[in-house]
Amino acid sequence: MDLDLSCVESFVVLAHERHFGRAAACLNLSSSALSKRLARLERQVGVRLIDRDPGGYVELTPAGDRFISHARELLRNAREARRHALQGEGSPIVHLGIPGSPSDHIPVPTWKTMVTAIAQTLPTCRLQACSVPYGRVEESVLTGRVDVLLSTGEFDHSGLSTTVLMRVGRVLLVPVHHELAGERRIRAMDMADLPLIREPTATTRWMKPWLLGDLRDPADTPTVDVSARTLADVQKAVLDGRAATVASATLVPMVRPGLTALPLRDVPSIPLFAVRRRHDERDEVLVVIEALRVLTAAFVTTHSQEVPDGSQAVAAPANS
Repeated sequence: MDLDLSCVESFVVLAHERHFGRAAACLNLSSSALSKRLARLERQVGVRLIDRDPGGYVELTPAGDRFISHARELLRNAREARRHALQGEGSPIVHLGIPGSPSDHIPVPTWKTMVTAIAQTLPTCRLQACSVPYGRVEESVLTGRVDVLLSTGEFDHSGLSTTVLMRVGRVLLVPVHHELAGERRIRAMDMADLPLIREPTATTRWMKPWLLGDLRDPADTPTVDVSARTLADVQKAVLDGRAATVASATLVPMVRPGLTALPLRDVPSIPLFAVRRRHDERDEVLVVIEALRVLTAAFVTTHSQEVPDGSQAVAAPANS
């Protein structure tokens, strides 16, 4: 029996999330629908792939552990086959993944500049921006859904290669009527009891800088789960008073009315990465990463001035 790729993808996401509920949310499925997909895949493969107990996921079986790397490769090959069928060998498309929505992070003028720079270096290359669910940031690259990922967070998978593009400061987003909104100096200790937004499908590693996990034990940070697809969803939750959120200072120009961005004074900057598959060294992928590096360097030149009162810089060079 042929393998159903939607079932294979569901298995890969579940193996990554290690939790039926989170994996189902990433796939926009119910937990029961995910269970049915997994059962169908196990029938197709002919062996049990995941051990379960009444609470749900336990671990990969030995067969599942052997199958997982082939499953990722199968998904990558399927997507590559489709791309070649659609575009022909002379017009490679590089899929640039952005957590949430591309419009949340890349203004139209910047996008046009990037496309122009890539066309000058590799005229046959086309760039396509892709939204990446917050719960599938790492998997989007590993399975070939995107070729290059532009993201903060932590990436320690052996199958990934990261390039630091720049370092970005962090800000606290709160409603303009919030008790902290009038403060000019916000420190991590001022936020000790402040609930912060946590996207429940995102990995702990990816959420770490947004919950100040690099400064304190994540268990000490009160959180409120907010299922968000885009930055707009996060900002709406803040505006509705559900919780505050820590965000990249580069997003300050996109803060909606009714919210204010407060610089965090004693919180270190974090790296912004271009992430690719470790062995993917196609010319078009490397050209896109170089274009991102040049554009972020220009951004640093324009925006790296410190704000008054010694607050943290919006952006800094990658080696700072």
